[in-house]
Amino acid sequence: MESYRMQESALESSVGGSYLLIRPTTQTDEDDQSKARCSKITKVVVGMLLFSIVITCTVLSKLSLISLTSQLNDTIGKIRQIELNNSETATATATATAMHNRAAGLFWQLLFIILIPQFVTFFRALFFGVCGKQSRTFPWPTRRAIVTGAVASVFEVAAMTIFVFYVLPRLPSSVAILALGGVFSAQALLDSVYLKWSPFIRHHDYMEVDEHNNSTHPKGWAAAWRKRGARLLENKFSRMISLFLQLASVIVLAVIAALQCDSRDRALVGCGTAFSLLVLGAVWSSKVQQESHRAPKMAERTLGSNVIREREHVLPTAGFKSSFINSSLQIVLYSLITVLLSLVDHDINPLCHNDKCSLSRVFAWTAGTTVSGLSFDTFLIQILSSFFGYAFMWISCTMVLHRWGLALPLYLCTPISFFVCFIVSKCDENFSIVRFSKWCSDSVYLEVALTAGAMLWIGQTSTMCVYVWKKKNLILAKDNAMFLTPRYDGVFLEQYMLLNRQVAKGNKSRGTVAPPVAIDDTPRARTIFVCSTMYREDSEEMKQMLSSVYQLGLHYQKRKDEDPDYRDHFESHIFLDGGASGTQLNYFALQLFSLFGETLHVDPKVFQRIDTPYGCQLSWDVADVMPIYVHLKDSFKVKNKKRWSQVMYMNYVLNFRVKRNIRNLRNWRLWDQRATAAPCDKDDVRMDDNNTFILTTDADIQFTPESATVLLDRLDSDPKVGAVCSRTHPQGSGPLYWYQVFDYAIGHWFQKSAEDILGTVLCCPGCFSVFRCSALRSVLDTYSTEVTSASEFLTKDMGEDRWLCTLLVEKGWRLLYCAISENYTHCPESMDEFFKQRRRWIPSTVANLSLLISHASQITKGNDRISMLFVVFEAIMVFSTAISPATVMMVIAAGFTSSFGIEPTTTIALLLVFCLLYAAVCLYGDPQLQLDIAQVSTLLFSLLMGVVVVGYVINIEQDIQNVTATILNWTGEGARGPLPTFIQPSTIYLFIYVLVFLVATALHPSEWTCILHFIWYIIALPSGYLVLLIYSAANLDNRSWGTREAASSGGQVGVYKSATRIAEKVWTRAMLCLDQCTCRPVIPPLLPPAMPPLPENCKDPLSAPPLPSLAHEADETCFMQPEAGRADLVDRREFQLTADVHRWLDTLECGQYAQCFEQHGYHTVHLIADMKSEDFDALGISERGHRLRIEREAKRLTSLPIERAIPDDVTDWLQKLELQGYSRLFNACGYSSKEDLESVKGLTMDDLKKMGINKRAHQQRLLQGTKRLAYPSAVEVSISQSKVILENSSKQEVEDEDEEKLFWTGLLRTTLEPMKATFMSDVELKGKLKSLRNTVLCVMLLINLMWIVLILTLKIPISGTYKIPEQTLTLLFLFIYTVVLLIQFLAMIVHRCITLVHYLARVGPQSEADAF
Repeated sequence: MESYRMQESALESSVGGSYLLIRPTTQTDEDDQSKARCSKITKVVVGMLLFSIVITCTVLSKLSLISLTSQLNDTIGKIRQIELNNSETATATATATAMHNRAAGLFWQLLFIILIPQFVTFFRALFFGVCGKQSRTFPWPTRRAIVTGAVASVFEVAAMTIFVFYVLPRLPSSVAILALGGVFSAQALLDSVYLKWSPFIRHHDYMEVDEHNNSTHPKGWAAAWRKRGARLLENKFSRMISLFLQLASVIVLAVIAALQCDSRDRALVGCGTAFSLLVLGAVWSSKVQQESHRAPKMAERTLGSNVIREREHVLPTAGFKSSFINSSLQIVLYSLITVLLSLVDHDINPLCHNDKCSLSRVFAWTAGTTVSGLSFDTFLIQILSSFFGYAFMWISCTMVLHRWGLALPLYLCTPISFFVCFIVSKCDENFSIVRFSKWCSDSVYLEVALTAGAMLWIGQTSTMCVYVWKKKNLILAKDNAMFLTPRYDGVFLEQYMLLNRQVAKGNKSRGTVAPPVAIDDTPRARTIFVCSTMYREDSEEMKQMLSSVYQLGLHYQKRKDEDPDYRDHFESHIFLDGGASGTQLNYFALQLFSLFGETLHVDPKVFQRIDTPYGCQLSWDVADVMPIYVHLKDSFKVKNKKRWSQVMYMNYVLNFRVKRNIRNLRNWRLWDQRATAAPCDKDDVRMDDNNTFILTTDADIQFTPESATVLLDRLDSDPKVGAVCSRTHPQGSGPLYWYQVFDYAIGHWFQKSAEDILGTVLCCPGCFSVFRCSALRSVLDTYSTEVTSASEFLTKDMGEDRWLCTLLVEKGWRLLYCAISENYTHCPESMDEFFKQRRRWIPSTVANLSLLISHASQITKGNDRISMLFVVFEAIMVFSTAISPATVMMVIAAGFTSSFGIEPTTTIALLLVFCLLYAAVCLYGDPQLQLDIAQVSTLLFSLLMGVVVVGYVINIEQDIQNVTATILNWTGEGARGPLPTFIQPSTIYLFIYVLVFLVATALHPSEWTCILHFIWYIIALPSGYLVLLIYSAANLDNRSWGTREAASSGGQVGVYKSATRIAEKVWTRAMLCLDQCTCRPVIPPLLPPAMPPLPENCKDPLSAPPLPSLAHEADETCFMQPEAGRADLVDRREFQLTADVHRWLDTLECGQYAQCFEQHGYHTVHLIADMKSEDFDALGISERGHRLRIEREAKRLTSLPIERAIPDDVTDWLQKLELQGYSRLFNACGYSSKEDLESVKGLTMDDLKKMGINKRAHQQRLLQGTKRLAYPSAVEVSISQSKVILENSSKQEVEDEDEEKLFWTGLLRTTLEPMKATFMSDVELKGKLKSLRNTVLCVMLLINLMWIVLILTLKIPISGTYKIPEQTLTLLFLFIYTVVLLIQFLAMIVHRCITLVHYLARVGPQSEADAF
C-alpha cells in the first residue's frame, strides 16, 4: 500500500488553500516541568525515608546479634574460668549455675533468632502455597529439586550452627561484623566458574543497523568474537580479583579466629569459619536456590473446564511449596541439633544442667532480666528489626525504590555497624541493651583481621554492587519476580537479601546473564493496541478521545528518544459503526476525518485509504511513531453494535496480527545469519499472547498517557491477571451530572475496591480498560456467539463488557482495579438518556451476577481468587438491589412518621399504589410517557426526601437528648433513674454510614469534592432505587440501545416539558372518554375521494386498488394541478430518470416501475436513498415481492446530504439540491437573488403546492433544503473540506492475494456477516423477553411485598399480650448492611494502601518507573 498525497494545487483550487501541518507548542510545558520536579522531590523524600528505616533496622539487627554472641562468649569464658578454679564453695556453685543458665538462655535466644524466620516462612508458605485457595496454582517442585533442597537444608543447618554458636562468639565484635560478608565468596566462586563456560552476547552485540534502508544485519563474525572476547576478559579479570580478595579474607579470618581462641577450640573455630561461610554462601547461591525451587518445565494445570498450558517463564514458581518443605525440615533439624548439643557441649547445655534435663529451660530466658542479668530487650530488638527490615526491603522493591531501600542501606550497613561497634567498644560505660566484647588492644592480629574484613567487604561490594544496583523489577511485582525464595534470615539479614535478589528473566547465574538468546527475546517488548468503538458521538467527544491518543503517541515517542532500549509498540484502531455506505462516508465519518488535523496534528492530505471487505479503512501516523487506523464499517457488510466491533478488533489482533508476527518470527529464526537482508514485517517487535495487550476505549473518553501506562503495571506484575480497569470520572453539567459524580465515586471507592481485594473485579468497562490477549483468546469463541435466549440477550447485548468479564472470571483469570489510572467520559445530562442507559446497565448487571451465583461451584474450582464467601457477598448485593424499592418505601415512611406523625402503613400503601400504576404505564404505555412520568415523579420524590431528611434529623436530635439525659441521670448524685435509653438502630447506622463516607473522602484527597454531591444522591434516592428499577424491569423486552440512537441535538428535555406532555395526553384521553360516555349522534366518516388512475406500469397485476388513505395522500401531494401558466416554467428534462436509476431498476428486474418513480420525483439514486416506508407506500407498488426488493436495495444506496450553507443565489441553492429544473419557476415567483434566500427559508408545504411543485420527493427535498439554509459552523466547514479531500483521494483495494483481505473475508463469512432480519427468530425472542419481564416483575413484587409485610407484622401484638420486639428484624437488617458496608470499607483501606505504593512507585522519572 502506498500513501496518497494530494497535490497542493488541486487542494487549493478545491478548498481555497492548503493545510499547514503545525504542531503547536503546548502551554503546559512549564507545568509539566514543575510537576516533574515535584515528583522527583517526592521520590527522593520517600526514598530517604525508606533508606532511614531499612538502614536502622539492619544496623540494629546486626548489632543486637553481635551483642548476644559477645555475651555468650563472655559467659562461656566465665564458666570455663570457674571450672578451671575448681572451687566447690556455695558461692562458686551458685555462680556456675547462674552462668550455665545464662548461657542456655543466650543459646535459646540465638536459636530463636534463627528459627523465627523459618517459622514465618513456614506459615506463609502453608497459607499461600499449600493450604490457601491459590495453592493449586503453585506447582510442587520436582524430585530433583526436593533432594537438592533437602541436602542444602542439612548443610545450611550445620553451617549456621557452627558459625552462630562457635565461630561468631569467638571473634571480636568489630571483626565479627566484617566476617558476616564472607558468605559472598562462594557466590563469587560459582560466578567465575560459570562465566568461563557461559559468556554473554546480547542481540545488539552481533546486530548492526543499516541506516540506508533502516534494517538490521548481523555483524561480521570476527567483530562479534572480538566483542565477546573483550567482555569475557573484562568480566574474568574483575571477578577473579573479587574472588581472590574474598577467599583470602575468609582464610585470614579463619586463621585469626583460631589463634585468638582456646587451644581446644582452634581446630573447630578455624575450620568452622571457612566451612560455615563457604557452605552458607554455596547453599544460598542463585544456582542452588533455583535448582531447589525448580518446577516442571512444561506444566498442565486445570482451572475448572479450562486447561492452560504455560511456558516456564509464565508458570508460577515452586518457591512456596519448596520453602514449605525446606523450612519444615530445617525446624526439625534445629531441634535435633539442640538435643545433640545438650549431650555434647557442656558449656552451653541448653536442656540439661548437673545431669538434670528440663524443658523449662527453653523459655526461662523470657522472664526478662531475672535469669542472671539476661536481657530480653536485645533479643526483641533483633527479632523486630530483622522482620521490619525485610518488610520494608520488600516494599522498596515493590515500589521500584530498590536503590534507596535495598541496595544502598545494605551496602552501608556493614561500615555503619562497624563504626557504631567501634564507638561502643571504646566506651567504658555499661550499656544495658548493646554490650560488646572489648577490643583486645594487645592483640597483634587485630589490624590484620580488620584489614581482612575490609577486603572482604570490598569484595562483597564489587560482587553484588553492580548487579543489585542495576537490577530492577516490575512495579508491584510478586515475590518470585523480586526474590528467589519467600524468606529472610535473621543472622545474615543483608547478606541473604542481596543473595536472594531475583535474577533477570532468562538469567542463569548471579552477576551474569543468559547465554546467547534468541534474536526476538527482548525484555519489555510489549505491543499495545488502543481499540476504540464509535457510533454517533459529537465532535467534542471525538476530539477529546483523539487528543488523548495524540498525547499517548507523543509520550511513546518521548520514551523512545530517552531510552533506546524502550521497545513498547502502540497502535490505535477506531471502529465506527455505519461509517461507510458503499463507497461513501457518512456524516460521522466525515466529522471524525475533519478532526484529525486539529487533534492529531497530522496532514489530512497524507493518508492511506483502502476498501476492505467490511467497508473502508483510513490510516495515518501519529507523531511519526504511532499509527492510527480508522475502520469504517458498512452495516450491509458487517454486523453493527459495540459487541461486534469488539469481536472485530479482538479477532484482528489475536488471529491476524499476533499469528502473522509469530509466523514471521519463525521465518526469522530460519533465516541464514550470513544473509545481507532480513525478512521484513511492519511489526518490529515480537508479539505473543502474553506480551500483547488491548486497551479498549469509548469514543468520548479522555485519558492521559500515564493512566494507560499504569494499567500495564498491574498486568505485568502477575501473569494470571486478565484485565485491569481504571477510575472513571463523569463529565457534564447539571443536577443529573452531580448525582452521577457521587454515584461513580461510591461505586469505585467501595464496590470495585472490595471486589479487587476480596476476589476479583466483575466488570472492566470497555470505556477504558486493558486486556491481556491470552485471556481474550480463551473466551473469544464464546464471546462471538449469537443470542439464543432471553437471559443471553441481557448478558450479551445489553451488557457486553460485563459479560466479557464474567467469561474471563469463569476461565480462571483475575481482574483488577487500578485507582491511580483515571479517565473521563461524558455522562447523560438528560433524564431520558440517563434512564435509557441504566435500563441496559441494571438488568445486565443483575443477570451477570445471577450467572456468577448459579455457576458458583464451577467458578470457585476454576478461579483461585473466587471463594464461596465472595459469592455470598455478591448474593447479598443482588438481594439488596432486589429489595431496594421496599427499603426506599420504609425510609420515606419513617421520615413522614417523624415529621408529621403519619402511620407508616398509610405512606407505604400510597407508595405501593404509585409503583403499581407506574409499572402498568411501563407495560402498556408509550415509551416517552414512561420517561415523562419518571421525570415528574423524580421532582416530586425529591421534595418528599427533603421532608424525610428533616424527619431523620428530628430523630437524631431526640436520640442525642435522650442519651444526654440518661448520662446526666446516671452520673448525678442521688437515686439512679430508669435503665439507660439506647440510641435507635437507624441513628447508629446513619452515624456509621456518614463516618465511613467521611473517612473514605479523607482517603481520596484528590476526589474530596465528590462528597459535596452527597445531598443530591440522597434527594434522588427514590428515583434511583424505586422508579428506575421499575422502569428497568418493565422494559426488559426493549431491545433498543437507548442512547445515541439518533444524532444528539444537544438539548435537554426539562421537567416542565414532560409535565406538559403528560397533561396533554391526560386531557386527550379525558376528552375521548367524555365523547364515548355522552350521547351524541353518530356521524358517519366522510368517504375518501376517488383515487385518480395510476400509470399503467404502476398498477397491481390483479388491478386491486391501493388503500384509500394512500390514494388520498397521493391525490393531495402528487396530482394537484399547478396554477395556470406555471407548468411551462418547469424544465421537465431535468427531472427525467437518470441512467443510474434505470440501471438500478433493471438490475432489480423492476424496470416497469421507472415511470412511477419519475412521476413522484425520484429521478436520482440520491433521492431514492432518502426514501422512507411511507414514501414507498405512496408509490403504489402493490406487488409485495417487488416492493420489498426495491425497499431493501434502496437502503444500500448513498444519499446526498445537504450541507448547511448560504449559496450565492437561489439557482445555486437548487443546483446543490439537484432540483435546478425549478430555477425558472422560482424566478417567476420572486425568488432569485441571495437576499431572496431569506424568503425561501420560510417556505411551507402549502407554498410549494401553490407554486405548482407537487412531486413528493421534490417537496421533501426542498423543505429539507430550507432548513439547511444557515451559516455553517466551524465543524461543518471542516467537514466540507474533508469531504473534498476524500472525493479527490485515490482508493486502493486490498489485493486478492493479500492475507489481510483473506482474513477479513473469512471472519465475515464465519462470524460477522449480517443476519437477515427475516430469518432471525425475533418474534420468538421477543416473546421470551416478555415472559422473562413478567417473571422478574412478579418476583420483585413478591419479594418487596414479603419484606414490607414482614416488617409491619412485627409491630402488631400477638394474642393481645405478647408483642415481638419491633426492632428485631430492623436490627438484623441493619446489622447485615453494616457488616457489608464495613467489609467494603476495610477492603477500600487495603486497596488504598496498594494504590499508595503504586503511586509512589510511579512518581519520578518514567525511565526509572517503567524499567525492569
